[in-house]
Amino acid sequence: MKLANYKKASRELIQAIRSDGARVGLSTIFAPWAAPFFREREGTWFPHGRMWVFERSRITGEFVAALAALLPKDVTLDVPSAAQQLKAALATPNADLFAPGLDIQLFPVRGGGFVCMSKFDQLMLRAVQSMQGSFLKNKGAWRLRADLPTILDSLASVAAVRREHIYVHQQEIVLEELSSIAGGDRPGVSVGGMMPEPGASRTGDSEGENAILTVVATPLKRLWVDEKALATAEKQYGLYDYQVAGVRHLLSYSSALLADDMGLGKTRQAAVAARMVTGTGAALVVCPANLRINWQREIAQIDQDAKVVIAGGEEDMTGADWVVVSYERLGGIVQAINDGKLKFRVMLVDEAHYLKEPQSTRTRNAFLLSPHIERRFLLTATPILNRESELHSLLRLSGHPIGSVPVGEFLEEFAGKPELRKALSERVSEWMLRRRKDVLKNLKGKTHEVQYVDLGDDERAKYRKVLADPDEIALVKIGKLRRMLERAKADWLVDTISSLQPDDKVIVFCEFTDSVAYLAEEFAKAGIEAVRFTGEDTPIRKQRAVDAFMVDPKTRVFIGTTAAAGVGLNLTAANYVFFASLPWTAALKRQAEDRAYRNGQLRLVTVVIPVITATIDEQIVELLKHKEGIEQDLLADGVRDPKAVEKEMAKKLLRVEEPVAA
Repeated sequence: MKLANYKKASRELIQAIRSDGARVGLSTIFAPWAAPFFREREGTWFPHGRMWVFERSRITGEFVAALAALLPKDVTLDVPSAAQQLKAALATPNADLFAPGLDIQLFPVRGGGFVCMSKFDQLMLRAVQSMQGSFLKNKGAWRLRADLPTILDSLASVAAVRREHIYVHQQEIVLEELSSIAGGDRPGVSVGGMMPEPGASRTGDSEGENAILTVVATPLKRLWVDEKALATAEKQYGLYDYQVAGVRHLLSYSSALLADDMGLGKTRQAAVAARMVTGTGAALVVCPANLRINWQREIAQIDQDAKVVIAGGEEDMTGADWVVVSYERLGGIVQAINDGKLKFRVMLVDEAHYLKEPQSTRTRNAFLLSPHIERRFLLTATPILNRESELHSLLRLSGHPIGSVPVGEFLEEFAGKPELRKALSERVSEWMLRRRKDVLKNLKGKTHEVQYVDLGDDERAKYRKVLADPDEIALVKIGKLRRMLERAKADWLVDTISSLQPDDKVIVFCEFTDSVAYLAEEFAKAGIEAVRFTGEDTPIRKQRAVDAFMVDPKTRVFIGTTAAAGVGLNLTAANYVFFASLPWTAALKRQAEDRAYRNGQLRLVTVVIPVITATIDEQIVELLKHKEGIEQDLLADGVRDPKAVEKEMAKKLLRVEEPVAA
């Protein structure tokens, strides 16, 4: 008898290679052993694309040979394939691949010159050093004493950064001394920031070595709430009691923080509150890029006739009722306000914990907007991720009195000890409203929500190419499209799960085994411990995955295929269930989500379905609703052969053209 081969399959190190002409990005499997090698060769981790980025000249034959020598036994490096990918990437460079993610900003300084801020990049570092820039110690910024044309020319010639990748602020800033930060709050690892190379000279004087760039928000004000209008909104939008309280909280102050747990409807509460704000100008929504479509859909549910514009570059925002913009595009809104082209009556900042770093570009832009927009609603389920200082920038943005206290004094008074943190909680209680899921006592123990996710331009092009292939049979094409969409949700899944509470645990269901492996790699890159469960795993490995998820507090994510993990398991440690793809029947979906919602579950379970707009994702959701009605009519248990259902759906899914993107 021939024995089965249980030898572990090898993995290819390099998954993709991309280039902007001056830089080369390598997307690899999770390989922490390779990180020191990449850093030694001046590689920079690019979180947005989850790849290592190098100056083009660094990728040589010697580089590949040295990397190949490091490979463990279960990892391979296909050199001919990598060479072909590199050649193709250099032949078709994308100038917008890396530069927009650097968040390059130039601030005119009172007294002359500019301050340049950027995420770390070797070519940007060389550019500012070539202009004899003076480094602002620990702030990741450079003081440049050149004029604007000279600076732009240098960034273009040395760093391959075009003018449209740079935001030049009109508002002058002043360099003022920054109070020292308490040592106990100082992070042990320093990352990001445009630090000089080791041993590089720091030219110029030292005036800015302890500087901070300061913009002061308008002071917090208590406001009157129209209770009659609020009661009308409660009936009109079907708000729960706690949601009415949330809307009232936002309307009661010129700026307030809503910190409800995920699943309690922060988006709905904030949208209703924003619509109730009177005055001239549009409502501005600032959110992560992959949530823009979700906000557009939410706004449409409460304001059907509104003109909603998603800001992406050249859109005409004149006469818009709502403008939805990503953090990366916020600089353009600041510019439009400064030019007198736009006016806003209220600003909603979703996932406001993105502003925890006071010197980051996105935080700077939010502060530059604050003097122009008095009403500012902040939304986040995690106002404090690691340290008390992370709340300080949100307090400053709101104009809260203790936000004006220098950060050093703030930490001395409110950080480090339980009694000090309690005092901080009491001081911000009128400004921050936080509800856990125990407010849902009158509801069932399981809630469902759909989150609409956008697709990047490159991924959208790949999707359309597969969709338009006339030679592919329907079932195979559907499989390719669904597999592609599962992987495209990786960034959204990582970002969303990272924002949950430390004690929250998550099950992620996929339809494809290779997607399980891919998502596990992406979670590992983000520092989130996850276990896998597929039909290819041995019984011992499966049980270890279940035990780790149920017992180990550090293991927060359980990723499995619906076919393997959707039945028979007790996973009550989870209080969230995410479907990277929906199974083919509603019964299979219910069985899968009930791995968490069963005897022994003491918390409310939230089921989240991310749907990528203008793809078969949306059609599958609708077809599943239709099939659920049929199954309930025809079958007592609602279960049908998923293969039969898949074939039936294939006839409908690919019969229509791809919907137009919202």
